[in-house]
Amino acid sequence: MVLPTGFCLGTFGVSYANLHDAARLIDELRFDSVWLWDHYVSWNDPREAVIEGLTALGGIAEVTRHVRIGPLVANNLNRHPGRLAKIAATLQEMAQGRFELGIGGGGWKPEQEAFGIEQGSQEERTERAAEALQVLRLLWSGEPVTFHGRYYRLTGAIVAPAPDPRPPIIVGARGPRLCRIAGRFADGLNVQWRDRARLDEQMAALDEGLAEAGRTRAGFDLSVHADWRDLHPDPVAALERWKALGFTRAIIYVAAPFPGDGLRRIAQELHLV
Repeated sequence: MVLPTGFCLGTFGVSYANLHDAARLIDELRFDSVWLWDHYVSWNDPREAVIEGLTALGGIAEVTRHVRIGPLVANNLNRHPGRLAKIAATLQEMAQGRFELGIGGGGWKPEQEAFGIEQGSQEERTERAAEALQVLRLLWSGEPVTFHGRYYRLTGAIVAPAPDPRPPIIVGARGPRLCRIAGRFADGLNVQWRDRARLDEQMAALDEGLAEAGRTRAGFDLSVHADWRDLHPDPVAALERWKALGFTRAIIYVAAPFPGDGLRRIAQELHLV
């Protein structure tokens, strides 16, 4: 494969059965990964059906055998990081080690306000995300954790059993501050192809964060989040372009109805089947 390629399945206007069938097909075609959104409300129409992503990932863990799975991305505002750490540990066990935690700072205001979730400023959301990343890693040690931050306080908190292996943390980011935080505390960074005009700025911030943590990009997962139309109709050329830019993985967003025939064709062109 030119570049490991996964798919993020939109959770608006679908049933769980739709997600289940698409995930099974992606798994059978030997693509890299399956990801789901973490939204409560559709921005198309608030009455449109929306599947809760982290719950659905439990079912997808059961019906797949090869693909990595995870949320792209879990909204940090939707759950306390202690609760998210426990959810992720359970999903890791269900997926038999194939779970990855994509996480972002959050910030879709209409959704948050509708559910009474305090959003705060962008700066506050970024600072919360930085604390959450630290809390997650500490809790996954399986040992009691005491953490007194500005936003989160834990006293002797524990996640048992600890996930084995520890899920990679992939930060979804657009601005440089969160890219830098990803370099300091995470295992990967996911950036959107539509923001490619900011790519130099994002990569500079990532490298700063990695340097602060005594790391380099070696072994660091750098993924591009693109749309189906960015991959189609010449997937090989698209993946080669992204690889030349330094990306280590591509994650392609697809909306329902999911393009089964298109997925099969791309798998053939990439010589996966």
